[in-house]
Amino acid sequence: MREKLLLSLVLCWLISLSVFAQSRTVTGVITSTEDGSPLPGVNVLVKGSQNGTTTAADGRFTLNNVPANATLQVSFVGYENLDIQVGNRATINAQLKPDVRQLGEVVVTALGLEQSRDQFGSAASQVKGTAVAQSGEATLINGLSGKASGVQIVRSSGDPGAGSYIQIRGQSTISGSLQPLIVLDGIPINNSTLGNSTEGVAQQSRLNDINPEDIASVEILKGASAAAIWGTRAANGVIVITTKRGSAGQGKINVNFKSTLSLDQVYRTQPLQNKFGSGIFGIYQFVPSGGLSWGDRIADRSGAADAQITSPTAPGYAGYFEAADGTRLYRIPDGNAANPHGGKNSRDVYDFRDTFFKTGYFTDNTVSLSGGDPNGNFYISLGDLNQQGVIKHNSDYRRTTARVNTERRFNSFIKTSATFGFTKTTSDRVQQGSNLSGLYLGGLRTPADFNVLPEVGTYYAPNGEIFANRQRAYRNPLGSSTRSTYDNPIWTQKNVRSTSEVDRYIGKLELTLSPFKWLDVVSRVGIDSFTDSRRDFWPTLASSNPGGLLSLNSVSETQTDVQVFGNARYQINNDLNLNAIVGMNLNNRVFKNNSGFARSFILGDNPPPSDISNAQPTNKDPGYGFSQQRTAALYATANLGYRDYLFLNLTGRGESASTFGKNTTRTFFYPAADVAFQFTEALPTLKDSQTLSFGKVRLSYGEVGVQPGPYNTVTYYGPGGIGESWGPFLDALAYGNGGYQQSSVLGNPAIQPERKREFEGGVDLRFLRDRFSLSATYFQNTTQAAILSVATAPSTGFTSRTGNAAEISNKGIELDLGANILQGDGFTWNMNANFTRLRNKVNSLSGTTSLFLAGFAGTSSRAVEGYPLGVLWGGDFLRDGSGNLILERGFPQASPQESVIGDPNPDFKLGIGNTFAYKGLSLYVLWDMQVGGQIWGGTRGILDYFGRSDRSANEVTATQDLRVYNTDNDQYGDANGIIRAGTTFRGNIVDFGGGPVALTESWYKDLGGGFGPVSSQFIEKADWQRLREVTLSYSLKTPGFRQKTRLSSVDFSVTGRNLLIISPFVGNDPETNLTGTSNGRGLEYFNNPATRSVLFTVRINY
Repeated sequence: MREKLLLSLVLCWLISLSVFAQSRTVTGVITSTEDGSPLPGVNVLVKGSQNGTTTAADGRFTLNNVPANATLQVSFVGYENLDIQVGNRATINAQLKPDVRQLGEVVVTALGLEQSRDQFGSAASQVKGTAVAQSGEATLINGLSGKASGVQIVRSSGDPGAGSYIQIRGQSTISGSLQPLIVLDGIPINNSTLGNSTEGVAQQSRLNDINPEDIASVEILKGASAAAIWGTRAANGVIVITTKRGSAGQGKINVNFKSTLSLDQVYRTQPLQNKFGSGIFGIYQFVPSGGLSWGDRIADRSGAADAQITSPTAPGYAGYFEAADGTRLYRIPDGNAANPHGGKNSRDVYDFRDTFFKTGYFTDNTVSLSGGDPNGNFYISLGDLNQQGVIKHNSDYRRTTARVNTERRFNSFIKTSATFGFTKTTSDRVQQGSNLSGLYLGGLRTPADFNVLPEVGTYYAPNGEIFANRQRAYRNPLGSSTRSTYDNPIWTQKNVRSTSEVDRYIGKLELTLSPFKWLDVVSRVGIDSFTDSRRDFWPTLASSNPGGLLSLNSVSETQTDVQVFGNARYQINNDLNLNAIVGMNLNNRVFKNNSGFARSFILGDNPPPSDISNAQPTNKDPGYGFSQQRTAALYATANLGYRDYLFLNLTGRGESASTFGKNTTRTFFYPAADVAFQFTEALPTLKDSQTLSFGKVRLSYGEVGVQPGPYNTVTYYGPGGIGESWGPFLDALAYGNGGYQQSSVLGNPAIQPERKREFEGGVDLRFLRDRFSLSATYFQNTTQAAILSVATAPSTGFTSRTGNAAEISNKGIELDLGANILQGDGFTWNMNANFTRLRNKVNSLSGTTSLFLAGFAGTSSRAVEGYPLGVLWGGDFLRDGSGNLILERGFPQASPQESVIGDPNPDFKLGIGNTFAYKGLSLYVLWDMQVGGQIWGGTRGILDYFGRSDRSANEVTATQDLRVYNTDNDQYGDANGIIRAGTTFRGNIVDFGGGPVALTESWYKDLGGGFGPVSSQFIEKADWQRLREVTLSYSLKTPGFRQKTRLSSVDFSVTGRNLLIISPFVGNDPETNLTGTSNGRGLEYFNNPATRSVLFTVRINY
């Protein structure tokens, strides 16, 4: 017995020695096939075990206790997986190939979870965080431009931090916000833009608060089926943003530093004439009638110094203006028929833009630390963007960000994650648009022979009075008046202030419990809170607010979102598997606004007032606004897979909200379903095809909604007051104990959410081992019960009622193309293209046929029954039933009725991006275009009236007798209103259908000018093509460099933005919108100009 036991022990010992002898330590280096550079952070794992490691910064790895018959699994994000048989080797070096499918392997769903893209039955576009960060844009929104089908992005202006409009698959609502829902790391966040209008300043989009350097990916969920889990917040699509995480390593902390310097210049400005000076009918006027530039020809002047009226006893003496440097300016005698130049002898011409603009710039620096181990990871970053605009004074934007992301798995049962982001932005915005203090409005109207400098000084009146610190402008050339009608743009940019300071916190806590291998229970709490402190100040001499105005606003919004859901995975049998989610969602949004303004300062504006005490009680108005809305929902999804080629995805959300009317169903259900069929996997004849690598057909249907705004269900009361157009407003708060009055808007207890139903079908194809890919989608959706304000009968005592009274529809085609055109010998050429064709229509508007969205009384963007949303509305020429102009003396007439005059919606959009790479050198070129669509060129129309537009300076010789528009008051026409053949005149010759006629000053100051009743003549094509982005980069990461510096890589890049724009539109960049992110479109009226930029970037990775 003892001998048997001893023999057994000896055998066990020998076996253990044999096994031990077969295990070994394996070392090696993992590099890339692209350029042979080492790859850090690659996972190397013994297949079928938990024994693994990751490569160091130099690509090297060491793995202990590797059996001789083992297989090593090598994997790395962005590269194809590789299995390696160990055999008898102790050193294994391997190269990984880039995986051209890596970007498309997963889609981030509306809940922030990952799902296989090939199993997804709806269209979605993903943009890498690196593509956004390297775009050269300071803001996340604009960095997405041209990179995804079905997405349209329009910026409000080129001002620092200015907001941009995002549209996904057309317009799905009329009065509600058209902006998509933004989900950041699984929680919804705010993307509001408060204060858009036709005047004032360009406001910010809150999505600008996110540092693009912190972004890992941006998933654009375009279809209703993909977004249905968010119910009434998903009608405009969902943009899912995932921020960066750390990666598991060998205890190494990765340090990354990025620094960018951008140089910005104004690009595309309004063309102006500089041939004619201040005045009317060819005669110079010191103070031009109506502020016009229809004066004398500047080149015909003598060129001597101007003759000024300096003697107090001389006729026409008006005192003088003295600048800080002692320069004195006096009145210049007006011209007359005998001497059209008067005392204006100088031929000097000026353009305020020469002294107004500068080379803007921004610096953008971000440092981040990341790392982790097999059980968790972290990411920490600090960023600072400091932007100075192209306008010399008070045009800036600064964004400081901090982010901490952590994940930790304590054991197989508990996993936690937390994200926290803080953003502080400060900005100083400049005036634009229809605004007497608007920079372009006053500047572009200024005659070519008026120098805007000096803009401020002392006015000495003829009676001896002295007025210090007076503004000087072309309609107030000596500063003799406290109002200049249009402010001097140099004075405005220095003195009119509009500042904003925002503090924003976004945080998320998440706990995942895994009681079984097939079940995760996730609890997620997110908070997004910001406070925007705004100060708007106009000095006493501001034309837009004479006497001075101080407006203070403290706007705060807080959104709290709670989600609890179970995520179960179950293999039903060998053919069927199920992934199901059941959860609940609670959301609370609170808006507050503390405000106050003071008008007509008692003590003046030196120093500028810091509060609203500097005004009479009747000129002060404190205010407080508050709103709250709550949503509660239950939801479920079921993803059923059959044999890995047929996938059915079902979604349902039941939702109740405080904004739903009490007389409606308090809970609304939003269903969705999609199916994906991979026919290349299902059909044996295609399974091993060398041509068609992958093929999928997908169909989907979904319903989503738009939630009514708060407090539409009841009739409320507000502070009492009364006023009329030309008298003071009498505020009840200023008298006694104040009072309240009933709102003129009748509450609607039956109001319900808008409902959008969408059908989508498409195909996804990949060819030649995935070197080429094509995704094609057709969609059609209809929004019913759209909410708008409907007029009520005066007998009710109310003016309007908000209700479900409209229907709108969209249909379109989306194409996405990818191609790995060339690859070999270290050189690659990849191309991506996207195409979007969209058609929108307002099907019905209950109680009206036209609804104002944004704009002016004469020209606006509207919802019009039977037309696309946002069409341009205004006056047109009088026409007969066939559309022909009805003429009088050869000239058209104004129609008494306004109508649709243009459509800002494009026919299609196309973006093409090419990447050329050779070893460490890379060139990326993005060409973007819009075909179709129209824009109202309101700026040019007004400049026609003032005689400052380029075309108003045209001079032509009549080859035949020509009629003029105004027979009684025209410089060139005779008593019969005829310009005789052989006469050279300032103007243009046009044939409206009744023979050629002369368009002279009398035409442009009446029917043919921007202040006339006909807006249609200023509708222009909004087509454009642009070289949106060009980036040349070089990455230094050779093995020798890494070994010497211990750095992973150093990257250098030069980027150009908007280097070339081709467009028939005359004026600024046509990719602009005066009313910012409002629902109105296609309005251009003294918008501040766009910029083109060159950026220099260095990235250091350790």
